[in-house]
Amino acid sequence: MLDQLIPTPRLLEVDHIDLAAPPERVWQSLRHGDLAPSRLIRALFSIRTLPERLRGKPASSALRIDDLCSSVERPGFQILGEDPPFEFAVGAIGKVWQVEIPFHHVADAEQFAEFSDPGFIKVAWALRALPHGERDCQVEIEVRVDATDEESWEKFKRYFRLIGPGSHFIRRTLLTSLARQLGTPEGEENSRTLPGDELLRDASAQLTEGVTIAAPPAAIWPWLLQMGCRRGGFYAVDLLDNAGSRSAREVHPELLELESGQIVPATPDGEDGFEVLLVEPARALILGGLYDPDAKRQLAFTAPRPEHFWHVSWAFVLEPLDTHTTRLHVRARAAFSNSERLHASWIRPVHHFMQSAMLRHLAERVEGRSPRDDVRDVLEGLSGAAIMLGALLAPFLRRGRSHWGLDEKAAQRSYPGDELVPEPRWSWTHAVEIGAPAAEIWPWVAQLGANRAGFYSYQWLENLAGCQVRNAETIHPEWELKLGQALVLHPAPEAPRLLVTALEHGRYFVAHAPAEAAARARGEPWAAASWLFSLEPLGEGRCRLISRYRADCSNDLATRIAMGPSLLEPVGFAMDRRMLLGIKKRVENKPSRGLRTIP
Repeated sequence: MLDQLIPTPRLLEVDHIDLAAPPERVWQSLRHGDLAPSRLIRALFSIRTLPERLRGKPASSALRIDDLCSSVERPGFQILGEDPPFEFAVGAIGKVWQVEIPFHHVADAEQFAEFSDPGFIKVAWALRALPHGERDCQVEIEVRVDATDEESWEKFKRYFRLIGPGSHFIRRTLLTSLARQLGTPEGEENSRTLPGDELLRDASAQLTEGVTIAAPPAAIWPWLLQMGCRRGGFYAVDLLDNAGSRSAREVHPELLELESGQIVPATPDGEDGFEVLLVEPARALILGGLYDPDAKRQLAFTAPRPEHFWHVSWAFVLEPLDTHTTRLHVRARAAFSNSERLHASWIRPVHHFMQSAMLRHLAERVEGRSPRDDVRDVLEGLSGAAIMLGALLAPFLRRGRSHWGLDEKAAQRSYPGDELVPEPRWSWTHAVEIGAPAAEIWPWVAQLGANRAGFYSYQWLENLAGCQVRNAETIHPEWELKLGQALVLHPAPEAPRLLVTALEHGRYFVAHAPAEAAARARGEPWAAASWLFSLEPLGEGRCRLISRYRADCSNDLATRIAMGPSLLEPVGFAMDRRMLLGIKKRVENKPSRGLRTIP
């Protein structure tokens, strides 16, 4: 409504709060209740109306929308539009900076919008109760101000410096009062009925938490499906609940099939976990379990309870708040035998700690707010820097490092792309054996690049150099390098690009940065490099991945320092070795579905 009253305001302020009530219920308080609920607010209104009361004019300290009636004889604030039970707008025109405000009456919203006589301020504010999720609403107070000329605006700015903080305080106090009266979604979260409650009706303990995520349910759902040890982790504290393995930072398509009756692993070893009780796509995932602590085994959720038992449900419920925001409710319920009360007394705070971390980290992942590098990346990077330093201080070991992972004879063979840099000033040929066929390794190799999957190496060190990479955890077919494309080492425009000049799908590709022919002809500094990635089958289910780098450059000192082995070889050895091991780890230790069913 304010778009019609003041479409281009010079001042616009919005305050809001979420309430645990539908718009119909909130409307009664907003439209017909007292909007000055506290004594302090009434005192502020009393101060503002003191001049009128001294002159004998009646002035109420209450603020009721029903009482706002402007007329020619008594102009002031008035209702300019309403849309029950969602919104109403109030406005006035006057010289608000004066002690006793001279208002100007207008008949309706249309006249308010068209009014332009100089010397006045136009103020309009709206109260809205907007549906927010399935049972709640969001209340907004929006204030807009405009002036009919520049002189009036300057007077208003001086006036607002004085009363602005009080205005904001009144609005926040009103919203806080509504929250006390009607409750907030967070405050009512644990008492609401959620899917899965009916599966454990005699639960003696319950803990509900939630997080609002700026994404639709469909974007959050895959992250829930891939949870579990030996799967995507639980996004909480990996050292405690995932044996130190990092929880997934990407969605893994191979983990997104989940059916009722399957067991999601809860520990790195062993068969016990969470039984899948309900899968309602993009709406609810209910896990649970019945555990016999004496026999140390898991029973089917619907099996008869043993003498000593733990019976739990764990519900993940997605509630869309609007088209781009979702509330994820997570509820744990438990029933247990008397013998387990001591266990229950300490497991509740632990669960709260872990679940809070889970929700926080999950929201970061879905919204793309996860830090590019975490503590583990930094620590790994420091170990990589130590390897570089050791190599830098041991140039006499360069020959051995140049064929890390395979014998010297194999390194001296001819390989595809050697003709691009036929007489390198220096080179390496590194290799690693991987327990998988070439077809499973190739997709990881083919998506290398700073603008693609990264290099699976010391990510923190690469980002210190400005590479802006995030090493991929899964295969992205759309990133596969093609003949003629560039293998990007650094996103900076001036950084060299190695073009893929030879490629045999599933076997090898060669990237090449040739020397500038004109510079070479003029005797100016030049450099050339080629980089081969090759897969050699070693028998059934095994393959060798080879990384072969060859470099040559002009003989001037600056180029030899910048492109020669003295500095680049120690860095290249550490990063290349880590890259090969990173590919090996991803291929051999990719998350498994890790699911079973209880007999």
